[in-house]
Amino acid sequence: MEMNQIGQYQKCITVTPSLCDASFSLGIAQQFGLLQDIAAEHAEALGVGGAAMTARGAFWLAVHTRVEFFDTAKMMAPLTVTTWPVRCAPEDLRLNRLYRIESEGRVISEGRTEWMILNTQTGRLLRARDAGFPTDMTYCDEQVCAAPFSRVADTFSEDDVVYRRKAVFSDIDYGAHMNNVAYVRAMLDSFTAAEMNALRPKSMEIRYHEPCREGDGIAVYRKKTETGFVFAVKKAEGKLSATAVLTV
Repeated sequence: MEMNQIGQYQKCITVTPSLCDASFSLGIAQQFGLLQDIAAEHAEALGVGGAAMTARGAFWLAVHTRVEFFDTAKMMAPLTVTTWPVRCAPEDLRLNRLYRIESEGRVISEGRTEWMILNTQTGRLLRARDAGFPTDMTYCDEQVCAAPFSRVADTFSEDDVVYRRKAVFSDIDYGAHMNNVAYVRAMLDSFTAAEMNALRPKSMEIRYHEPCREGDGIAVYRKKTETGFVFAVKKAEGKLSATAVLTV
């Protein structure tokens, strides 16, 4: 693992069995997990990790993540995962972080996450100047996943419900709510292994609306579109918790 002079953070890992799906390859949800993990590691290296933000009464809040898929990596293949924050104006409320996953010279996927900083005492959003990044950090200006994030209209009906369940222990993270990657898993679980193996996803994009907590009843909705699928996870009372687009 290393952080270079231009504010990039990189680590080398192996596609172990826990990172694979039923196709013997690096899974979609697992890639979202890798991006989440390396963002946390880089934040820690920059002095703005979870503990540091908590001490300041602040919390990193992921709003939107998109991952574009270009290739696959089989079990036990070497991976290089890289991340870097995007340069932003001091007054910005939304910050972006970019990612790349590579294997043996091939780009497996690239991603972008939009983050906000929540003041946990007031519930108000903080500005980019309050992120706490080192003032002398040199930003990398390379761009990936530059297209605007999309939005999914809530046109889902009861006919679109694939399954219902409760948010359970394995979904919950240290923030006492459903982990961001757990929503990706919940949506992809609407397919069978055979159905997923037959798909060739080009991208997946997820937007987080309102968190689910342990014990909350949730419903997973899925609709077919001309370019793939749209999803929603809703609470029992009908409130949107997350929406997503899978392009195939």
